[in-house]
Amino acid sequence: MDTNRLRHFVSVVDHGGFTAASKAGFVSQPALSLAVKELERELGTPLFARVGRGVRLTAAGTALLGPARQALRDIETGRAAVAAVTGVVAGSVSVCSLPTLAADPLAGLVGRFRRHHPGVRVDLAAPEDSRDLYDLVENGTCELGLTDALHVPGSFESIDFGSQSLVFIHPPGTPPSGAADGADVGVRDDTPLVAAPEGTSTRRLLEEQLGSLGITPILAVTSAQREAVIPLVLAGAGAALVPETLARFAEQFGAVVSRPEPPAIRRLALIHRSGGLSPAAARFCELAEPVASTGATGNAPVHT
Repeated sequence: MDTNRLRHFVSVVDHGGFTAASKAGFVSQPALSLAVKELERELGTPLFARVGRGVRLTAAGTALLGPARQALRDIETGRAAVAAVTGVVAGSVSVCSLPTLAADPLAGLVGRFRRHHPGVRVDLAAPEDSRDLYDLVENGTCELGLTDALHVPGSFESIDFGSQSLVFIHPPGTPPSGAADGADVGVRDDTPLVAAPEGTSTRRLLEEQLGSLGITPILAVTSAQREAVIPLVLAGAGAALVPETLARFAEQFGAVVSRPEPPAIRRLALIHRSGGLSPAAARFCELAEPVASTGATGNAPVHT
């Protein structure tokens, strides 16, 4: 099966149509269409159904997508392996993470990887939630995924990536919770909250935390835009549960930080599909282990 035809097929899927794929790949649309038609002729079945001005995958196209991605990755892996033997580090690695893990710890890990391997490109994807992240890794769009370790499907290989602490941030000027000794600001029944949507790991942690305190939350703002949470808190919209690193950043702009009791902790995992990894992805995992072993809890990583 011709590699270029597979690459063009995947490009049409990834870009949502022939026109966008031709622009992104700097190839003429007639040439792109011809490549896909030749692939369909070779397989003896249509891969796309034309719907209005757009296209959608047929059942055959859906079945081909995963193996096509893997075939293209295997070629990339072969090239990278040859490059490694000759002393040239090249290729790419694709990684996705939950939105609240992108700034920390993923950014630090990517920076470390790039310092060791400046010739390797890192492609970062932004899934909406854990389910979306699992899909990206399962269908081969991403080789690695950084996620909440809770309920990771057994079909994935998993590396324990330590844990992350989350704390509450409050609008500037929020007074202490009434303790004369200047105790930490607390979250009460009447505290308005800025929260992530249902189904996200941070929303689950928030609900578990408030449940342990017997607090019924007042959801002032529900925001799927994670980057808006800190500005919303700084603007006075309410309090929010965020990773400790982001809280320290918000504190510089006047946010008031409180550390809940019991602590809000989530375990993290770096996951990938069963089977071999590309040299770049394998090296990414190797560099991740020391980060995990010196993370928030100091736990050493464990392969499962």
